[in-house]
Order: sequence, then C-alpha cells, then structure tokens
Amino acid sequence: MRRTKMWKSGVLSLLLLGFALSMSFAQQRTVTGTVSSADEGALPGVNIVIQGTTQGAVTGADGNFTINVPGDDAVLVFSFIGYTTQAVPVGSQSTVNVVLTPDVTSLDEIVVTAYATQKKKDLTGAVGVVNSEELTQMPQGNITQQMQGRVAGVTVTQDSRPGQSAKVRIRGFSSFSNNSPLYVVDGVPTFDVSTINPEDVESMSVLKDAGAASIYGSRASNGVIVLTTKKGQSSGIKVNFNMYAGTQNPGSGPTNMLNSTEFAELQWLVYANDGIVENHPIYGPSSGSPTLPSWDGNTDWYNEIFSNATIQNYDLSMSGGNQNSKFYAGLGYFDQDGVVLGNWYKRFSGRFNSEFNIKDRVTIGENINIVHRSDHGTTNNDSEGSAVMGVYASQPVIPVKWTGPDFPGLGGHTFVAGDWGGTGLAPRLGNTGNYVADATRSGDNKWQNLRIMGNAFVDVKIIEGLNIRSSFGGDYGSSYNAYWTGVTYENAENNATATYGNSADYGGSWSWTNTLTFARQMGDHNVLAVAGYEAVKTGIGRNVNAAGAGYFSDAFAYRTVSTAANLLSGGSGFNTPRSLVSQFVRADYNFRDKYYLSGTVRRDGSSVFGPENRYGVFPSASAGWRISDESFMAGAGFISDLKIRGGYGTMGNQLPVSTSNQFYLYGGNPSRSFYDLNGTGNSSLPGFRPTRVGNADAKWETNVTTNIGFDAVLFDRKFELILDWYTKQSKDLLFTPELPGTAGAASAPAVNVGEMKNSGLDLQLIYRQVWGDFSLEANLTFTTYNNEIVAIAEGYDYFDSGGSRIGALNRNAVGGSLGQFWGYEVAGLFQNQGELDAIVQDGEELGFFRYTDADGSGTIDPDDRMFIGNPNPDFTYGINLVLGYKGFDVTAFFYGSRGNEIINHNNWWIDFWPSFQNQKSTDLLYESWTPSRTDARVPKASNKSNFSTNTVNTSYYVEDGSFFRLKNLQLGYTFDRAVLGNVFANARIYLQGVNLFTITQYTGMDPEMQSGSDTYFGVDRGNLPANKQFLVGVSLGF
Repeated sequence: MRRTKMWKSGVLSLLLLGFALSMSFAQQRTVTGTVSSADEGALPGVNIVIQGTTQGAVTGADGNFTINVPGDDAVLVFSFIGYTTQAVPVGSQSTVNVVLTPDVTSLDEIVVTAYATQKKKDLTGAVGVVNSEELTQMPQGNITQQMQGRVAGVTVTQDSRPGQSAKVRIRGFSSFSNNSPLYVVDGVPTFDVSTINPEDVESMSVLKDAGAASIYGSRASNGVIVLTTKKGQSSGIKVNFNMYAGTQNPGSGPTNMLNSTEFAELQWLVYANDGIVENHPIYGPSSGSPTLPSWDGNTDWYNEIFSNATIQNYDLSMSGGNQNSKFYAGLGYFDQDGVVLGNWYKRFSGRFNSEFNIKDRVTIGENINIVHRSDHGTTNNDSEGSAVMGVYASQPVIPVKWTGPDFPGLGGHTFVAGDWGGTGLAPRLGNTGNYVADATRSGDNKWQNLRIMGNAFVDVKIIEGLNIRSSFGGDYGSSYNAYWTGVTYENAENNATATYGNSADYGGSWSWTNTLTFARQMGDHNVLAVAGYEAVKTGIGRNVNAAGAGYFSDAFAYRTVSTAANLLSGGSGFNTPRSLVSQFVRADYNFRDKYYLSGTVRRDGSSVFGPENRYGVFPSASAGWRISDESFMAGAGFISDLKIRGGYGTMGNQLPVSTSNQFYLYGGNPSRSFYDLNGTGNSSLPGFRPTRVGNADAKWETNVTTNIGFDAVLFDRKFELILDWYTKQSKDLLFTPELPGTAGAASAPAVNVGEMKNSGLDLQLIYRQVWGDFSLEANLTFTTYNNEIVAIAEGYDYFDSGGSRIGALNRNAVGGSLGQFWGYEVAGLFQNQGELDAIVQDGEELGFFRYTDADGSGTIDPDDRMFIGNPNPDFTYGINLVLGYKGFDVTAFFYGSRGNEIINHNNWWIDFWPSFQNQKSTDLLYESWTPSRTDARVPKASNKSNFSTNTVNTSYYVEDGSFFRLKNLQLGYTFDRAVLGNVFANARIYLQGVNLFTITQYTGMDPEMQSGSDTYFGVDRGNLPANKQFLVGVSLGF
C-alpha cells in the first residue's frame, strides 16, 4: 500500500515538473547581438549575464554572442574590464547590439612623458593631456590652434591667417626674448609643429613643471609638449577616411566707417573748428550743402577686401598589424582660402610608420612625415600693410576701379574706365595705396616649403624589464619664395619701377638618443628608471637670394632676375649650427601605488657658450602620496581617489643666445675701416673694425620651479579635480645692454643680468554622468599667472618695446609685468579757459586732451607718463561640454579671457584727422567735442597734430580686452553598427560652427589677436579678426 502511494506521488511530481519545464521552454527564446567599443571596434571576451541569475554567455573573437533569455522581462548585464557595465532590457528584441564606453577617468590615461610612458595617476609632476578625440572636436589646419582651452596653465593666442600657428605659452613667461615651448614629436625635438597634420596626432602631453620637464634640461625652461602620432595596432587592417568642408565668413567688419557724404561733412567740420575757409578740390567749399562729383564711388573697402572663403580637409589612413609587426600610413590634404583677397594656404602631408618584432627581443621601426605646403599673402598682419589697414587707409570717395571717362589723373596718366582707382585721382586724397590693386598684381607670388621629419629606432630587451633603445631622428626643410611688385599708376606716391625677387634656402637638424630603461614590479614595489645619452645639432643650412628692377613687360615670362634692367641685390649665406650633448638619469619609485618618489638629473653641454660655462646641470625631485588609500580615509566614501604631489627643480634656456655671442667679430667697410696711411688722400688701404663684442662668460638662463598639487576623483568617479599651484623664478636672464661710446659701432653681446618670477594656479574640473542612453561630460580649465620683472640690468629700470608712429607702446619695468602699456593718462578734454590756465601743456586747446599731472609739477612733461594698461589677463578659461543620446552627440566649446587690456591703435588712424588722409570714424564726426557737445569722449576734430592730440601714446587707445566666445559647436550622429552591415566598421557625420559669437566690450574687430613679441603684445594694429566657419564632416571606418 505504501509502495502504491509512493509510486503515485512520484508520477504526480514528474508530471508537475514536466509541465513547469514545458512552460519554461515555451517562454525562453534566443537573443543574439554584437558588443563593440566606439574606439576599438568589436570586443571579444565580454561577460553577459541575465540579471538576477548565474546564466550567461561570453562574446567571441568577433564580438558576437548568443544567449537564451526566459522572457521579455529579462535584463542583460554586459561587463568588461576597463569599460562601464551596462544593463539592457531585452523586451521583444531578438537582436541586442551594445556599444560599451571606457570606464576611465583622465587619471587612468597612459601618458607619454619624457623618454617613457606612465599612467597619469602615477605622475608626480604637473602634466596635462589632450587626446585625439578632443582634437577632432575642433578641426583646424594647425595643431597649435587646437590646444586652446584644453590644458590648464597653457595660454594659446590664435592667429586668424590661413594655416598659421597660434602662440603657445606655458605658465606665463620665463625670458625677455624667447618663451616658446619645446615640442617633441615621436622623440624628435623641434620648435615648429606647423607642418604636423592634426589628424595624425594620437595625443599631446604638456609637461609644465620641473618634475615633469627638467629631464629635457636646457630646452625645458618654457615647458615641453610631447606629441605622439598614430600607430598601427595588432588587430587586423583598418581603413579610415575623414573629411570636412565648408565656408568661412569674416563678419560685417567695422561699423563706424564714414560714407563719402559724411567724409565731406567731417572735412568741413575740421575747417570750421580750425577757423579755415577753403574750397576743397574734392569735397567743395567749407560752407554750404554737400556737392560731390558724379564719380563718387562711396566704396566700402571692407567688402572689397574681405569676402567669404572655402575651407576643406581630407584624410585617408590605413593601419594594421599582428603580434610580430604593425604599420600606419596616412595621407592628408588641407586647403584654406583666406577671407582676405589673395590669401590662401595649402598643405599636402604623408605619414608612415612601422614596427617589427624580431624573436621577441628586438623591435625595430621608423616614423617619417613628408609635408609640402604653399601659401600666398598670409604674412602681413599686425602692420600698416595688413588687410585691415587697407580698409582704414583709403577714403570712401575713391573707387576700386575708375568708371568715369572724363576725370584727368595726375602724373601724366589719363584715367579711363577700368583703371584702378587711387589717391592719384585728385589732390588732397592722401597717399595710401589701393589694396585690391596691389593684391591683384601680386596674385602669382608664392611661398613653398618641403619638410621631411622622422626617426628610426631599435629597441632590445636584454632581460625582462630591462631594455636598451637607440633612436636617430632628423628634420629637413627647404623653401622657395618668389615675389613681384608691379608698376603702380593710381596712387599719389607710385611705384614707378617693377621689381622681382626670389629666394631659396634649406636647413636641417638631427638628434641621436640612446636610453637604458628598467621597469619592474617587485611585489609592492614599482620601479621605473631611465638613463640616457643624447646629441642634437640644429641650425644646419644655407640660403641664396636675388632681386632685380626694371622690366620690359609685366608678363609672367619676364619675371626673372636675369631679365631685369638693374640688379638690386644678390647673395648667399649660411646658418651657424648649434650643438648640444647631454646625459640624463630619471628614477620613479612607488610603494603599493601609494607612496611616490621621482628624481631627474640632466647635464647639457652647448656650443653657444664659452668653455667656462658650456655645461649646465638641471636636477629635479618630486613626491606623491595617495592619501585616499590610507585607513583613516575609509570614512570618506565620496572620495574615490586622492593624491597629493609636489616637486622642485631647475630647467634651463639657451635660445636667447646667438651662436656667435661668445666671439669678437670683425668686418671691413670702406667708410669705417679703410685708412689713408700715407696721408696722400688719393688711396686707402683696407682695414677691419669690431662689429661685435663677444661675451665668453654668458651662461644658461635658469628657471627654479616649485609645484604643489593634488588629483582627486570624487562621488563614484563622476568628478575629477586637478589643481596645481606653482612658482617659477627665472634667473640669469639674458639681456643686451648698450655699450659705451668707446666701443664704436660694434654691437653688444647678451649678458646674464635679468631676473623674473611667475606664480599662478592651474585648475581642471571634469564631470561625467550617464543616465541610460543619455551621457554628459563637462570639462572646465582655469588658468592664472602673475608675472613680475625683478631685475633687468645694472642702470636699467626698464626697457621699451613696440615702436609706432607715436613712440614705444609697451614698457617692461622692474616691479611690473612684461608688456605693460606706457603713456599719458587722459583726465578728460579741456572744457574752459580755467582748465587751460591751470596746467602747462604743449598744444593745449579747448576740446583737446587734458592729461593727468602725475607728479604735481603743474607742467605736463615726460615725467607724467605712467602705466596705463596691462595686456596680461587676470585669468583665462575653457569650457567643453559633450552631450550624447544614443547615436547623437553635441559638443560645445567656450573660451574666455578676463582682465587683459588692448591698445586699439587703429583708432589713431580713424579718430584723428591729421593721422594721414585716410578713412575716418563716425565717432570723429558725430561724437567728437564741440562747444555744444562738451560731454564728448572723442577730442575735437582738427587738423592740428601735436602733443595734446595724436603725437603721443595715451590711455585713450586702451580698452578692456576681456571676451567670452563660443569657439565650437558640433552636432554629430554615429550610425549603429547594425545599420552599417559589413561595409563599414563605423560611420559618423557632423555639422559644425566655429567662432559663432563673442561677448566683449572691445570696440575693435576682434579682442582675440596675436601681435608683436613677448615684450610687445596686446596691440591691435590691423590684426585680422577670427572667422566664423560653417562645416560639414564625415568619418568612415572600414
């Protein structure tokens, strides 16, 4: 009986189990898909688990997977080391494709630093990193332009000319004469990266302090930027094509220019203010209604010189490899027409590199870059010959081309329809040229350059963790320049003779670097040590040039020097090379990734110094403490990672020293060194005179830097905060003081007499967040620097820079910063006789400038000059926002500067009538002082040029140069791999706008400008404005 019950119970249990299984199998179904990474393609080995169970699968080598799920409510969890875990509801889908995003902070990045690579979280020095993804967000023809706002502590001043380099400064200034950083491109040192195709760059590491950069010794004073180019990967063949094209818009130009009728009214206002009664040959009598001749062109010179222009860029690359070899090959073409008439820039580039492993111990490889570039008209900026000055130079009544048949010209030329218009049309129109005519005549002028740069290396693994490497790099360039200046007939001051000239040169450098590297983890101890020897030679080259004048015809076939009637010049020369021989040692140690020590020593020997000071030693030491790993931090759950670091060390600079500085030089000249030894006066014997006084005691400029900072990752790795405080003491700065009269006409050498200091803060704040299909990344950089000149030379409290028609504009003085503006402070305009009687001032008159009597003497004289402005900003900042939703992404990049001032020197031309007979401003006509408009800011319109009007530098020209600009706005879409099929590995399209708006109080054309030198800057003298760009781009991977 009991057996019967047990049998029935067992049968019932089996029936119930079978029913449950049948129901389970009825709900289960198969889901397939592919897991990939946006940057690496298919991901093999990804773990996939059904949430709440242990059931799972793993992706294969092609990233594909298959898994059975229990029903529509199932959730698949995808996880892979180094990537963010994602949970994806299955729903009714039978195919689930997932793109994993890397789970890294910027501190997890691998950084290429000085002769080694490390994780950024293990660094003890101050290093900023820009990766290729950030670079592509801001397409530009020059890699330096893409650095702006990306790294805290780096100030980048844009150049709006096609293809030109930005001015890059790291943590302020270290020298009176050269503050450019050293660039190291795949191990090859250079100071010029203008030929590098941005698409070839994988990453940039900016070494800012001695702890990071002093291993480069005498070249590291101004910071070091290490560029690493793209290389092949051991993951099969990949082909990528990237392009963008669009249009550039120069904007509307200055809005305060006069038309022809207004110009005539201004001429009559000047007559009235000066008490002159005259009948102007062009603008009529000084009384009555405007009556302009019928040939009035009313020319808008801005629209004649500036116009929309195209920009386009194409890049094709192939890479691949396996465990024994890998390669990368890339071709690029960049073509940018300038918004200025006749300006353009073109660049063809090719890069190839490869590596081969030989029996697991030897790796050999090479990296070569070949670039050909050419341009026209891109050199004229920050000068009276610039395109902007072409707008300000000509009166609106002058036509671009003459359209009337009946107006007689001057100088024997009768103008007919189609001739160029100019100041020779009639008297009293000034003497400036016709920019459109000049640009058209020089349309065939061209500058061309070929540059070949690269290196080859061999790396041998001696034992595990110990490698020896030898790398030889070279940099060769040659250029050719041809220019033609035709005969002009349209101007009051004509070029009566055509000239043609050309020049050619070549130059090069080489470097040979040998290193022994030991890298080993031994339990809790991690050691990285590098010892090396390096030899560098730069400045190799020669040049030749010739020019002639007087040509039978303007035809292109006649443009040779040999067909000229007169030879103007001809000659050749050679560069004087400089050599550097160095030994260096670097050691990095950490215990349990918690306690860090680092030290470097470099000894440099340079050929530019005398025997007693030829060698310099540059040490540094730094340390770090990952305090977040200490037990007493266990309660600070919001801190994911926190490391404090600090460093101290020295760096050097030899660039301000010429190669001949240590030598006495002599030369012959008939008027200065030939002698009538016999006293007959009929003949002379040649002799020699000193042309240069030597200084064999010159030595390295030295920077002593201190850096204290911390790196923090907070709130479940959503926030990153990187903060550095630094000081930089620059000693033994090279300066060239004047020699006493007893030295004759010999030039003075550079001597080590100056001192300067800088201090500031670098701040970077990063926020990352993902909400399902939506992602956000915000990156803020903030930079300050405070510069102070401590000493210049004995007997020198200052030196001036920035010469102009009204004298020097910048004064560099002890106790102040480089480049400060110097002049008279305008206290107001003279309003009554009482104010005129209260002060003695040359040229004083009602409506003219009234200056501040700084010394209280009652007389305005040079002792009343003062600092009237500062071009150095209080701080600069960049804001980069990246929003993502499924395949869509939006990137916005803002950049700003605060507290810097600008001398708007353009106002000297357009706000003062006697500053040449050129175009004038509406402010001078409508806002200038009159007896009935005494609250005016602009002085009285007058033809009087004196101390109280326009002959000295004053605060009238100084304006607030602060600005906030939307530098870049990009909307993109990345196609799902399921849509692409087997044709494309990835595909993306985007629309982009550049320089879309600017908020500023500056009245000039653009507050963001590059001008002058490091002691003369912040002066707007015809600088080109930034252009708006509207682009469409495509990226394809195969």
